[in-house]
Amino acid sequence: MPGTIPDNQGQAAPKSLASSNQVIAASTGHMVHDIFTAFLPPLLPLIIAEFSLSMFEAGVLNVFAVLAFYFNPLLGMLVDRVNMRLLFVAAPGLVAVCMSLIGAAPSYWAVCLLLLFTGIGSAAYHTIGPVFITRASGSRLGRGMSFFMVGGEAARSLGPLAAVGALTWLGFGQMWPLMVVGLACSAYLWLVFRNATTVGGTGRDPESLIKVWRALRGLLLPLLGLVACRSFVLWSLMIYLPVYLVGRGYSVALGGAGLAVLELAGVGGAFLGGWLSDRWGRRPVLLAVMITAPLTMLAFNYSSGWLLWPLLALLGLCVFASNPVILALVQDHSAGRRGAANGLYMGMAFATSSGVLVLVGWLVDMLGFQTAFAIAACVGLAGAPFALRLPLASDR
Repeated sequence: MPGTIPDNQGQAAPKSLASSNQVIAASTGHMVHDIFTAFLPPLLPLIIAEFSLSMFEAGVLNVFAVLAFYFNPLLGMLVDRVNMRLLFVAAPGLVAVCMSLIGAAPSYWAVCLLLLFTGIGSAAYHTIGPVFITRASGSRLGRGMSFFMVGGEAARSLGPLAAVGALTWLGFGQMWPLMVVGLACSAYLWLVFRNATTVGGTGRDPESLIKVWRALRGLLLPLLGLVACRSFVLWSLMIYLPVYLVGRGYSVALGGAGLAVLELAGVGGAFLGGWLSDRWGRRPVLLAVMITAPLTMLAFNYSSGWLLWPLLALLGLCVFASNPVILALVQDHSAGRRGAANGLYMGMAFATSSGVLVLVGWLVDMLGFQTAFAIAACVGLAGAPFALRLPLASDR
């Protein structure tokens, strides 16, 4: 029947209802998935102490966590050719199992291995998820991406609190019962997406990565510069903020709480960013964010006392507003090649972040946290001109 899609029992379900269910489910799965990936920053001070790590070695841990994203372009190409539904569904369970076992890891390299498998699940979810969101959102893509990213940002605010709670009630080496939550989420995603597919429906045959790059290089080249500069602000805060706060004299619990404040404000930023980009355009919103976030980071870095907390909230609001806008921008310009385009973007974003994390860790070892954070903010501000080079929607 026109305007309907079949459910599992062969009956017709309204397309709008099924699409809404998929947006909600994918966003909920994003929240559960990212709760577990958000365990790493608040656990990092304990991992550093357990294995006597330098900041450089701590940065290498995060390289393992994002290593799988180097293969995202290939994964994205497969998404357009092979139904990757099962990998998408399994990702929250895989990540939950790995992150719940980190406290019980017997060595530094065992932690690296767990983070490697965590990265595989994370790469899968973040590459395939936006494809499903795009199909379900229709003309309101910015809003759909906002819901998806709100799920992720809410998770990263809840994740540090969940990690601190797990440390308090279970202990660093006894967090394994938490994996049940991720496995239950995978079961829920299977129920919603059991008939979904990542293949077809675009009217265009899948293309090679070279053809996709040639078609989208007017978007991807300035986006690469923007993302590289933004990574200095975004990933310095997401990974090193608890250690930064502990270094300024706060407890491990307050370090995790600081990350929770940043991420909780990021929920509002993620929603507003996508919503405003539907109304005002992707490029103006990205330009505003690329200016305000680094300046707020500088103010936070050189403030003290109670002023740290409202500045941290404002910083979270600004820095995370760019996420849904960039995802929507990539999908705006990638009709018929959504998986490959998203894979190319995710690959370059996380490949860039891994280098940034190691570099920032080295700067902390050499110069201290305050100077390293100041340098990161200045590099982030240099990303604003790249926003002006991004194509407009009319350039599609």
